[in-house]
Amino acid sequence: MPYSASLGRRTSPVGSGRCVATKHRQGATSITRATAPSSTSSKSTEELKAAVVRAVSGTQRGKATTPQQRAAILPLLEALEARNAVKAPVQSPLISGVWALLYQAPLDEERAAKDNSGTTEGPFLATFQPATKQLVRTKANLQLIDLEGGRAENLAEFTIAGRWEGALNIIGTAAPQPTPQGSPSPVRVDVVFQRFQLRLGGAGPWTVPLDWIQPKGWIETTYLDDDLRIGRGDKGSIFMASRVKGSRWRGVQGVAGGSPVPEST
Repeated sequence: MPYSASLGRRTSPVGSGRCVATKHRQGATSITRATAPSSTSSKSTEELKAAVVRAVSGTQRGKATTPQQRAAILPLLEALEARNAVKAPVQSPLISGVWALLYQAPLDEERAAKDNSGTTEGPFLATFQPATKQLVRTKANLQLIDLEGGRAENLAEFTIAGRWEGALNIIGTAAPQPTPQGSPSPVRVDVVFQRFQLRLGGAGPWTVPLDWIQPKGWIETTYLDDDLRIGRGDKGSIFMASRVKGSRWRGVQGVAGGSPVPEST
């Protein structure tokens, strides 16, 4: 799931300083990460978090970056992943809540250049991008995770031609992915989307069921604390999100209260 579900996984080549996926018995995939750069090893976790947030600010959640910029940001994200103190994030109450996307990027640049895999649009929405990129501007990408309630929602708030506001909310179920041994995964969550709602200005919302395709995927949380979350999607993306504290989720109507939601700049 780009900050939503996605299918298929790609990884960077060995020796690139990025992550490498390796297969084990029963088809399980683990991620081996490069050693953190020396420039980050001397930083405290809070200093590293601040450095990562500075690096991704002004990137339009990753959409306005070049491959060279993404290559510079990735080691910072991996260094923070190496500091993760929550070893079983799926079992932690910290994972549930409202999250605002700060950054998302593909891990396979070659594949992303072909079909936008690992980007916020993904292959499906990329089909419509040429016709809408001059008209539609995304304001924020939000995600609700409620593992206790078995629920996940992805909300995109946007403006059309700078005049009309709208929102698209994709609604689904979420549950820890079973391991080959049958126990719940400590890091990976399966998501199946069931329907979406669309609001345009004061009209709607309109609800469209997705039972006929049931898009699904998984997300893996690789860093988690009270403020930030880093994860990887099954379509070969890496993302970082900030918690929207004290907010009340209203689905396609957005969130109420809480800390400010970061907008695209």
